[in-house]
Amino acid sequence: MKEAEFALIKEQMEKLGFFSRLAGWNDQRFIIAACIAALFTGASQPVFGGFLMADVLTRLTIPLNLYSTFYPGSNLEDSINEYCLWMAFIAVITFFAMFIEKYYALRSSELVTYHMRYTLYDSILSKNIGWFDLRDNGVGILTSSMAQDTSIVNGVSSESIGP
Repeated sequence: MKEAEFALIKEQMEKLGFFSRLAGWNDQRFIIAACIAALFTGASQPVFGGFLMADVLTRLTIPLNLYSTFYPGSNLEDSINEYCLWMAFIAVITFFAMFIEKYYALRSSELVTYHMRYTLYDSILSKNIGWFDLRDNGVGILTSSMAQDTSIVNGVSSESIGP
Protein backbone atom coordinates (compact mmCIF):
# COMPACT_ATOMS: atom_id res chain seq x y z
CA MET A 1 0.00 0.00 0.00
CA LYS A 2 2.80 2.43 0.86
CA GLU A 3 4.58 1.80 -2.44
CA ALA A 4 1.39 2.51 -4.37
CA GLU A 5 0.88 5.78 -2.50
CA PHE A 6 4.52 6.73 -3.08
CA ALA A 7 4.21 5.97 -6.81
CA LEU A 8 1.05 8.10 -7.01
CA ILE A 9 2.72 11.03 -5.24
CA LYS A 10 5.80 10.70 -7.44
CA GLU A 11 3.66 10.68 -10.58
CA GLN A 12 1.78 13.81 -9.45
CA MET A 13 5.05 15.61 -8.69
CA GLU A 14 6.48 14.71 -12.09
CA LYS A 15 3.38 16.14 -13.77
CA LEU A 16 3.75 19.45 -11.94
CA GLY A 17 7.40 20.01 -12.75
CA PHE A 18 10.11 21.51 -10.59
CA PHE A 19 9.45 25.22 -10.98
CA SER A 20 5.69 24.96 -10.64
CA ARG A 21 6.18 23.19 -7.30
CA LEU A 22 8.53 25.95 -6.18
CA ALA A 23 6.06 28.61 -7.30
CA GLY A 24 3.58 27.29 -4.77
CA TRP A 25 6.01 28.18 -1.99
CA ASN A 26 6.54 31.66 -3.33
CA ASP A 27 4.64 34.82 -2.55
CA GLN A 28 3.27 36.21 -5.81
CA ARG A 29 3.33 39.78 -4.47
CA PHE A 30 7.13 39.65 -4.22
CA ILE A 31 7.46 38.52 -7.82
CA ILE A 32 5.02 41.15 -9.09
CA ALA A 33 6.80 43.93 -7.18
CA ALA A 34 10.19 42.76 -8.51
CA CYS A 35 8.85 42.65 -12.09
CA ILE A 36 7.35 46.14 -11.87
CA ALA A 37 10.61 47.49 -10.46
CA ALA A 38 12.49 45.68 -13.25
CA LEU A 39 10.28 47.47 -15.79
CA PHE A 40 11.29 50.84 -14.33
CA THR A 41 14.94 49.81 -14.23
CA GLY A 42 14.87 48.59 -17.81
CA ALA A 43 12.99 51.63 -19.08
CA SER A 44 15.38 54.09 -17.47
CA GLN A 45 18.27 53.27 -19.81
CA PRO A 46 16.46 54.02 -23.11
CA VAL A 47 14.92 57.16 -21.63
CA PHE A 48 18.29 58.33 -20.40
CA GLY A 49 20.30 57.47 -23.49
CA GLY A 50 17.73 57.76 -26.23
CA PHE A 51 15.99 60.94 -25.24
CA LEU A 52 18.02 62.96 -22.77
CA MET A 53 21.60 62.30 -23.83
CA ALA A 54 20.75 62.50 -27.52
CA ASP A 55 19.07 65.88 -27.07
CA VAL A 56 21.88 67.21 -24.85
CA LEU A 57 24.53 66.18 -27.38
CA THR A 58 22.47 67.69 -30.20
CA ARG A 59 22.22 70.98 -28.35
CA LEU A 60 25.94 70.97 -27.53
CA THR A 61 26.98 70.49 -31.16
CA ILE A 62 25.15 73.62 -32.33
CA PRO A 63 27.47 76.66 -32.48
CA LEU A 64 26.71 79.12 -29.71
CA ASN A 65 25.99 82.04 -32.03
CA LEU A 66 23.36 79.94 -33.92
CA TYR A 67 21.75 78.41 -30.84
CA SER A 68 18.97 81.03 -30.55
CA THR A 69 17.93 80.41 -34.18
CA PHE A 70 17.42 76.67 -33.61
CA TYR A 71 15.86 77.00 -30.14
CA PRO A 72 14.25 80.45 -29.85
CA GLY A 73 13.43 81.73 -26.40
CA SER A 74 15.99 79.62 -24.50
CA ASN A 75 19.67 79.79 -23.82
CA LEU A 76 22.09 76.88 -23.69
CA GLU A 77 22.91 77.09 -19.99
CA ASP A 78 19.27 76.93 -18.89
CA SER A 79 18.60 74.01 -21.22
CA ILE A 80 21.60 72.04 -19.97
CA ASN A 81 20.65 72.72 -16.33
CA GLU A 82 17.14 71.45 -17.02
CA TYR A 83 18.50 68.29 -18.63
CA CYS A 84 20.87 67.74 -15.72
CA LEU A 85 17.91 67.85 -13.34
CA TRP A 86 16.05 65.33 -15.50
CA MET A 87 19.11 63.05 -15.49
CA ALA A 88 19.37 63.28 -11.71
CA PHE A 89 15.65 62.49 -11.41
CA ILE A 90 16.03 59.40 -13.63
CA ALA A 91 19.09 58.32 -11.62
CA VAL A 92 17.12 58.51 -8.35
CA ILE A 93 14.19 56.59 -9.83
CA THR A 94 16.58 53.95 -11.19
CA PHE A 95 18.30 53.63 -7.81
CA PHE A 96 15.05 53.00 -5.97
CA ALA A 97 13.74 50.66 -8.69
CA MET A 98 16.94 48.58 -8.58
CA PHE A 99 16.80 48.44 -4.80
CA ILE A 100 13.17 47.29 -4.82
CA GLU A 101 13.87 44.78 -7.58
CA LYS A 102 16.82 43.20 -5.77
CA TYR A 103 15.08 43.24 -2.40
CA TYR A 104 11.92 41.50 -3.53
CA ALA A 105 13.71 39.00 -5.78
CA LEU A 106 16.02 37.97 -2.95
CA ARG A 107 13.15 37.95 -0.48
CA SER A 108 11.25 35.64 -2.80
CA SER A 109 14.16 33.21 -3.09
CA GLU A 110 14.61 33.33 0.67
CA LEU A 111 10.98 32.33 1.13
CA VAL A 112 11.39 29.38 -1.26
CA THR A 113 14.52 28.27 0.61
CA TYR A 114 12.73 28.50 3.96
CA HIS A 115 9.84 26.36 2.76
CA MET A 116 12.21 23.86 1.20
CA ARG A 117 14.25 23.51 4.39
CA TYR A 118 11.10 23.25 6.48
CA THR A 119 9.67 20.52 4.25
CA LEU A 120 12.94 18.62 4.18
CA TYR A 121 13.38 18.86 7.94
CA ASP A 122 9.76 17.82 8.53
CA SER A 123 10.13 14.79 6.26
CA ILE A 124 13.35 13.74 8.01
CA LEU A 125 11.68 13.97 11.42
CA SER A 126 8.74 11.86 10.29
CA LYS A 127 10.94 8.91 9.27
CA ASN A 128 11.03 5.65 11.18
CA ILE A 129 13.92 5.34 13.65
CA GLY A 130 15.34 2.43 11.68
CA TRP A 131 15.78 4.67 8.65
CA PHE A 132 18.58 6.54 10.44
CA ASP A 133 20.54 3.31 10.95
CA LEU A 134 21.33 3.10 7.24
CA ARG A 135 24.76 4.38 6.27
CA ASP A 136 23.36 6.77 3.63
CA ASN A 137 21.10 8.40 6.22
CA GLY A 138 23.69 9.43 8.77
CA VAL A 139 23.36 12.68 10.65
CA GLY A 140 26.31 14.32 8.90
CA ILE A 141 25.09 13.34 5.46
CA LEU A 142 21.56 14.58 6.14
CA THR A 143 22.63 17.93 7.56
CA SER A 144 25.09 18.59 4.74
CA SER A 145 22.40 17.63 2.26
CA MET A 146 19.98 20.06 3.89
CA ALA A 147 22.54 22.84 3.74
CA GLN A 148 23.88 22.21 0.22
CA ASP A 149 20.71 21.32 -1.65
CA THR A 150 18.70 24.22 -0.33
CA SER A 151 21.53 26.69 -0.94
CA ILE A 152 21.74 25.49 -4.54
CA VAL A 153 18.02 26.10 -4.99
CA ASN A 154 18.40 29.48 -3.30
CA GLY A 155 21.21 30.41 -5.69
CA VAL A 156 19.26 29.27 -8.73
CA SER A 157 16.08 31.02 -7.73
CA SER A 158 17.72 34.28 -6.70
CA GLU A 159 20.01 34.44 -9.72
CA SER A 160 17.29 33.55 -12.21
CA ILE A 161 14.63 35.82 -10.71
CA GLY A 162 16.82 38.75 -9.80
CA PRO A 163 19.14 40.51 -12.24
